[in-house]
Amino acid sequence: MTDIMPYIYADNAATTPLSPRALEAMTPYLTRSFGNPSGIHRMAREAAVALGEARGTMARLLGAEHADEIYFTSGGSESDNWILRGAVRRFRDAYGERAVPHIVTSAIEHHAILHCCQALEAEGVRVTYLPVDAQGRVHPSELERALEEHDAREAAAGTNAPAALVSIMLANNEVGTIEPVRELAAIAHAHGAPFHTDAVQAVGHIPVDVRKLDVDALSLSGHKFHGPRGIGTLYLREGFSIPPLIAGGAQERGERAGTENLASIVGMATALEEACEHLAADMTRISTLRDALIDHLLEHVDGIRLTGAPIAAGLDGRLPSIASFTCDDVDGELLVVLLDRAGVAAATGSACSTGSTEPSHVLTAMGIDATTARGALRLSLASNATAEDIALLSERIPTCVRKARLISSTR
Repeated sequence: MTDIMPYIYADNAATTPLSPRALEAMTPYLTRSFGNPSGIHRMAREAAVALGEARGTMARLLGAEHADEIYFTSGGSESDNWILRGAVRRFRDAYGERAVPHIVTSAIEHHAILHCCQALEAEGVRVTYLPVDAQGRVHPSELERALEEHDAREAAAGTNAPAALVSIMLANNEVGTIEPVRELAAIAHAHGAPFHTDAVQAVGHIPVDVRKLDVDALSLSGHKFHGPRGIGTLYLREGFSIPPLIAGGAQERGERAGTENLASIVGMATALEEACEHLAADMTRISTLRDALIDHLLEHVDGIRLTGAPIAAGLDGRLPSIASFTCDDVDGELLVVLLDRAGVAAATGSACSTGSTEPSHVLTAMGIDATTARGALRLSLASNATAEDIALLSERIPTCVRKARLISSTR
């Protein structure tokens, strides 16, 4: 009898497997209860009820005041594009086409934010990219300085318009650093600017309450917390409205056209409810396993360094599931290939930048040189990770790093 090597999936920051409970909740809406929520017959009414219940669940779990603050989208990228472009149109509607919209974001945002901002710059929008420290943290003083400069510029021009939007992610997808969003949002509001946070990597992994964070908008994606792919949410605080991104029908109260993906919406709400049921205990358990892995690798692998917030920062400073490193004299993509052959799914950065020959923009923004950044390794644990998984990772990763280093040195 041949032993089968256990395969350890440690790339949950890229995507997660669908929860069996979410799949079970989705199945009726993929088979027999397939009505369009916009209709008026019985099957449509049943679908509309399910849609409303899922919206209410998402609102409750996110701490929203009203279910109508929840808008369903195709995922985090659409939500991010909608809020950025919507904020610009909102600004121009208020201050005229001759006024120059200003977006303030950070240098380590997901490409859904950065690439949209770059496209907006080509359309005449001014964008400020805030720097981060060596741990990937945006300092509130940097936002304060940027908005003070904005206000001074506006005063000199006699327009006195606020920034169109401040958008800072809640937690970084590559290194796991948690940003001080509540403090940043307060600074934005003090300068009259609305605040958005991309919480795609955070929701379902740490407590997220939109009212406690005091954000005007928040993006999330279902597949990051064991929900289905192709479904997400944009939270918009009551009283803060933006024009639609997609024109068409009157779905989502006329704000987002397109027949609702009901099965996936139900699956996403179910998955988030499941993730939140024992969140505090899961955070402690997963972070304990992650810290044991970090300690082992730092002790047994030469030339490896932890990136992002240190372990000492605790659950307030770093996502519980992400361990990220740089490995000296190692090609990160080669290392990931070797790990895959050894039975480990890992990443060398964001899955959304796979194929790029450029080093991680997150690591270079943190002051890591390009050569070192190309040796990045990200391990992101599943919510059901075990001590046995950590033992196998602790055995396989050092061997693969040594092998990758040897191969890299002969090239």
